[in-house]
Amino acid sequence: MEKLVDSINNAYEEFVTAASNVLEAEKISGGQKTVATNAALEIVEQKWESFRVACDHAEEFVECAKKTIEYDKGASV
Repeated sequence: MEKLVDSINNAYEEFVTAASNVLEAEKISGGQKTVATNAALEIVEQKWESFRVACDHAEEFVECAKKTIEYDKGASV
């Protein structure tokens, strides 16, 4: 469980850093689309996808745990 939380946290931190880099690239370019801003946006998309996948894994874990608890509860009745 701790590994899942760490995974989500790391993915989130990487996403936030990438988003910050986009803002910085846009500031430097004066709001113009450049190779640097496009590259920064691509990285944001990648980091967002990584964050989404980490959240999906955690959700799958929770659903599995929930089913196990429900099964165990039903088996003990």
